[in-house]
Order: sequence, then structure tokens, then C-alpha cells
Amino acid sequence: MTYTFPEALHLDGEVYHLYSYPLESYVATRPSWPRFSKRSWNTNGYMATWAVEDGVMYLIGLNAPGDDPMAALFPEFDRQVPAFWLDGMLRAVRGDRRHVGYPTRQIFDHEVHLEISAGKVARQWNLDLRTMPDQTDEELRLSLPRFLWPPRLLDGDESEAK
Repeated sequence: MTYTFPEALHLDGEVYHLYSYPLESYVATRPSWPRFSKRSWNTNGYMATWAVEDGVMYLIGLNAPGDDPMAALFPEFDRQVPAFWLDGMLRAVRGDRRHVGYPTRQIFDHEVHLEISAGKVARQWNLDLRTMPDQTDEELRLSLPRFLWPPRLLDGDESEAK
């Protein structure tokens, strides 16, 4: 899968980028369901839009071939579909992206981690990472040769006395 274009998640009045495809496990059980031709930017063949309302995750939009792909996939639902098939952890992000640490890892200004059980939000963690430093002092020590360390890393360094 590629995550070049993440799906949208509406949560608490904000729109997040969802870096997973919650619908994929359901449509895998429906091999005859029509999909767009696979592209490098979207290997799933569809784009879904999600929302969390009153502790339940809903599929609220689906862009796929056909007149009404939501009705074709879920004929028993009218407007929005509770994600009853979904269990697991989801990560949604918004804001600026940074690569931090050594080895580098990707973080965003705001992250939400959701634990979903049968389509219901069991737990939710809201992280404000705007003030998280790009590297801890230990990561900086590991990523730079000693002669490039800033003075704060040299203070109290026992090997300096030698």
C-alpha cells in the first residue's frame, strides 16, 4: 500500500489524515466490488472519508467506481456506515510534519491514536507534539561526531578532562 494520499478523518471538529485504510479488511471479503484501477498514489482503488461521532467510527463517504459505491457495498445503510468490522489501532495526524531523532522518525504537530473495538472508540489519545524537540541530547550525541557537539553536551563530559 502507499500512503501518499491518506484518507480523511473528521474528529472533534478537525480534519485529520488517516494513515491506514480501515475499509480494506471489509472490501477484501467482497472481491467482486468495483474499484478504480490501481495507481502508484492509490493502490486500494478507492478513497474513503471517516468520522467519529459519539464514540463510534463511521464511513461517511466513498469515492469509487459506480453510481453509488456506498449503497453497493452497504445496501442496508442509508447515509453513514458504522465501522462494525473494525478492530485495532489507528493513527491520524494533522499539522506540520517533521523528521526527528536518530534514527529518524516522522511526527506531526498533532496526532490522535484511536483504539477501535467493533467500530467503537475504546480509547483515544490526543498528542500535541509541537513542543517536542527534534532530538534528545542522547540522540544528538549519537548522530554527531563529538567535535560538533554543542557546549551543553560537553559540560560534565568526563572524557573531556582526558
